Amino acid sequence: MHTRVRRVPFLVVAAGVSALLAAGCTASGNSPSGNSAAAAKPAAKPQQALLLAAHTSQKVNSLDANITVQATTTTTGSLTISGTLAEQIHPSLLAELNVPTFSAGGQTVAGGLGEIVTSSAFYMRISELTQALHTSKPWVEIPLSSLGTTGSSLESLFSQIQSSNPVSQTQLLATSKNARKVGTGVIDGVPVTEYAGSITMSQAIAALPASVRSTLGSDISRAGLKSAKFEIWIDGQNLPRKVVIDESGTSLSETLTMDNISYNRPVDVKPPAAAQTYVIPASDLGGIGG
Repeated sequence: MHTRVRRVPFLVVAAGVSALLAAGCTASGNSPSGNSAAAAKPAAKPQQALLLAAHTSQKVNSLDANITVQATTTTTGSLTISGTLAEQIHPSLLAELNVPTFSAGGQTVAGGLGEIVTSSAFYMRISELTQALHTSKPWVEIPLSSLGTTGSSLESLFSQIQSSNPVSQTQLLATSKNARKVGTGVIDGVPVTEYAGSITMSQAIAALPASVRSTLGSDISRAGLKSAKFEIWIDGQNLPRKVVIDESGTSLSETLTMDNISYNRPVDVKPPAAAQTYVIPASDLGGIGG
């Protein structure tokens, strides 16, 4: 596979996995409707509010959210993703990212981007990739079983989403030593309290489960990330309604914004039919993670 062809889809994979991880981690709650109108209840301390959100998030089975990722890397330039996410965490992992607006290196990708994640495969819909593969099928499938050691790493990450998320991200934010209350407001008709602070990457890595600490720690190290700033809006049921995280490193700078829409609603995500899917041969996947 041509080097450029390989870089484009796997940049997309990395961005998609990051978005899914962040989405699964930050969204939380135990309300069946996910649209609580309860008044925001200020916690005694900002860190206590973050810990309560982390505790509440353990009860989440699914979520819907709007996400935006704006990033700049030293190798690929700018990357902008703006779309919607539907994710089922339990009883089995199932997620779909639909991105009508997607640009990389200053160029807009025609048709946007689609990604579907299951416990066994990763599916992508992106015009540049299908053209490069000389296929008329709109979806490309990467079976995790074909990825070797990298596949094992991705399986570990997906397993972590299913078994421990969405509590992980709020646990990471709770490691902040300078979290503070910013004020109160209303998001989508729901009263919220805004908190802000920062975390060091060493604290974040130490707070991660051992199953993913090494993999994510290596990624963070390669990006040269040392710290991150965050803002989080939490409602009266200890549900994060919005999260903004800014990270800046020697080779990567990014801002993730997530507006959480609803929680614990049925997720209708179906992998594409075999007739619509081109399976990438295992021989073309050797460059992942290299």
